[in-house]
Amino acid sequence: MDVKESKLIDMLIEGRKSAFEQLYHSYSNRVFNLSFFLLKDTGWSEDVVQDVFVKLWENRSGLQRDQNLWTYLYVMTKRQALNKLRSVKRSNACFERLWTQISEVEDNLHDTVVAKELKENIKKLLRLLPRQQRTVFSLSRLEGFSHREIAERLNISPNTVKNHIVQAAKYLKNERLYHDLFLLAIFFSL
Repeated sequence: MDVKESKLIDMLIEGRKSAFEQLYHSYSNRVFNLSFFLLKDTGWSEDVVQDVFVKLWENRSGLQRDQNLWTYLYVMTKRQALNKLRSVKRSNACFERLWTQISEVEDNLHDTVVAKELKENIKKLLRLLPRQQRTVFSLSRLEGFSHREIAERLNISPNTVKNHIVQAAKYLKNERLYHDLFLLAIFFSL
């Protein structure tokens, strides 16, 4: 170790900022290069340089005059780089969990909006059907009743139920929204 560096360490221990600045200019590039070698990221490496020199200033009273400063900074840089990697790993795991939760909420919200929109379109179309066709079709396709159950409920024959459903389906198919009705039925059956 040269006398100049030993004197700078003494001045640093005393709390002189000028010594700190000189040591920073002497070693910051080496600290950056080492951390970049370990992290492969410029931003993280700059963070490590800052952390290392902040710790150097905070722990200056524990330094020894004849200490090899580069060895001290080297060990601190490696520790800070490894700590950075650990925190990034934890952050990525947290980010992945958060992203999954946000995606699920977003998917559910999207499904709800699409279902509502489809339902509104179907209601508009169903209003155009004659009352009895609308009732039979709604009971069958939207509420899932069987032909026999609808016939009993409305006091009509199962054949009449079938005819109403066929007529309503033809109308809806011609309106090109039968596809949307089919999608809605699939959506609500999931």
